[in-house]
Amino acid sequence: MEEPRVSAAGKLVSLSDLAALTAGARAAGCRVVHCHGVFDLLHVGHIRYLERARALGDMLVVTVTRDAFVNKGPHRPAFPEQVRAEVVASLACVDHVAINEGPTASETIARLAPHVYAKGAEFRDHRTPEILLEEAAAAAVGCEMAFIEDITSSSSHLLNRYLSPFGPEVDAYLADFAARHPVAEVLGRLDAARALRPVVVGEMIIDEYHYCSTLGQSSRAPLVAMQYLSHERFAGGAAGVANHLAGFCEAVDVFLQVGDLDTEEEWVRAQLKPNVRPTFVRKADSPTVTKLRYRESYFAQPMFEIYRMNDAPPEAAAEAALCEALAAALPGHDMVVVADYGHGMLTPAAIALLTAADGFLVVNTQSNAGNAGYHTIGKYARADYATLAENELRLECRVRGGEPHALAQSVARRLGTRALAVTRGGRGCLCVGGDELHEAPALAAKVVDRVGAGDAFLALSALGAAQGAPLEVLAFLGNVAGAEAAATVGNRETLEATRLERHVRSLLR
Repeated sequence: MEEPRVSAAGKLVSLSDLAALTAGARAAGCRVVHCHGVFDLLHVGHIRYLERARALGDMLVVTVTRDAFVNKGPHRPAFPEQVRAEVVASLACVDHVAINEGPTASETIARLAPHVYAKGAEFRDHRTPEILLEEAAAAAVGCEMAFIEDITSSSSHLLNRYLSPFGPEVDAYLADFAARHPVAEVLGRLDAARALRPVVVGEMIIDEYHYCSTLGQSSRAPLVAMQYLSHERFAGGAAGVANHLAGFCEAVDVFLQVGDLDTEEEWVRAQLKPNVRPTFVRKADSPTVTKLRYRESYFAQPMFEIYRMNDAPPEAAAEAALCEALAAALPGHDMVVVADYGHGMLTPAAIALLTAADGFLVVNTQSNAGNAGYHTIGKYARADYATLAENELRLECRVRGGEPHALAQSVARRLGTRALAVTRGGRGCLCVGGDELHEAPALAAKVVDRVGAGDAFLALSALGAAQGAPLEVLAFLGNVAGAEAAATVGNRETLEATRLERHVRSLLR
C-alpha cells in the first residue's frame, strides 16, 4: 500500500524545532544531511542537487535564506521566504524545512550539527565569504562538506528570462550588455579598484529622518498636525561617498567640513567604515550641516525638510589651513573625489588647488534647496570625470528644455573630461566622452528613497572611470549602485563589494 504523502505544510518547522528534530535523529543513529540556499525559483538543478544530497544520509533538512538576507540585488527575491520554503518542502526527498535566522548558514550548522553539509559543485571553486564561514562552522562540529555534481542551472537566469522585474527595454539592454561585457570583465574593474588610493573632499552632512503619522488638520490653524514616531540619522554628504568607496578600496582618506558648534565629530567617526581615515575641517560659528527630513510613515511619503547650516564662506585663516592641508595630502593619492554640496567649504582658492592636483580628478557639484542657482560645475576649470544630475547640467548651461546630449558634450569639452555622466532618475543615465555617447536605462526595480542615490552612482562609476573603463561600463556600474541606494532609506546601507558582485551576477546571467 502506498504511504500517505506528507504535506509541505507538515514539513515546515521553526529553526528551534528543526534543531530538536536533528538532535533526535542523531541520537537514533540517523545520518543527517543539511542543505541551505535561496531557492528563489526552484528548477531541475535544485531538484537534482537535493535528491543527491538526500542519498548521502537518512534525513535531509533544508534551510531557506530569509528575504532580508537575499543578497542578489534589490529586485530579489522574486518570491517571499514563506513561498520559497513551501515549494522546497513539497519535494519528496526533503524531510524538513526551516527559514534561516541569520545571513549565512554558519550559525545554523553549529546549531544543527549535521553529519553532512551539501552545496552545489559551483561553490567548490567560487569561494565566497559565506562559504568560508560555513566550511569553518562545519569543521568545528565534525561535519563533512559535500559538493554535489549535476546539472548546472541558475534561478537568476530563469527569472531574468521569464519573470523579469524590468520592462522589455531594460531586458534587451541587459542581454546586449552581457553579450559584450562578461561578468568577469565588469567585476574585474571592481577588484582592480583595491589598488587605488582615493581621497574625498567635501562637506559632512548629517541626514536625519523623522517619521510621523498624520493626525489631521489642526483645529486652530489651517495646517496638518503630525505625531512623532521615531527618528534615525545617517552619515551623508562626503562621508557617504567615502563609505561607498571604502567597500572597494583598501583605504580611503576624507576631508570633511564640520561645524565648531555641535560638531558631532565622535558620532561622525563612529559612522565611518574602519578603513576610512578622516581629517576634520572645522568651520567657525557653524553647526555641522544637518538636513532634517520629515516623512509620513504609513505611505513613506516625504513631507518637508529643514536645513541646519551656515553656508557663508569660511574665515581667511580657515581657508588657508584647508589649502595647506590639501596641498600636503593630495600628492599621496592617485584619485581625488570632490563631493561639493555648495555649503561653503570649497572656496575659489581650494578649488584652484584641487583642479591643479596630479591625481585623477572626479567632481560632483550638487544643486539643492540651499544653493540652487548659485552653485554649478562652472566653478571648476577642469575634471577628468564628472557626474551631474540632469537639472544640474541644465543649470550650468542655462537651458531648460530639449534633449541633454549636446549640453553634456559642451560641458565635457569645457572641463576636458575623459567622461561625464548625467543621471536622469527613472530614465537612467547619459555618458559622454569625446565624440562617444552612451545611454543606459535605470536598473532600480524598487525605489524607497532617492536621497544618496547620486552619491552611490558617483562613487562606483568613479572607480571605473579612474581605470579608463568604457562609457557603457561606467553607466552600468553607476546604475547598479544607484539601484542599491534607492532601495534603502538615505545612507542606512552603503555599497559593499560582495553584495554588489552578487547584484551584478544576478543581472547579467
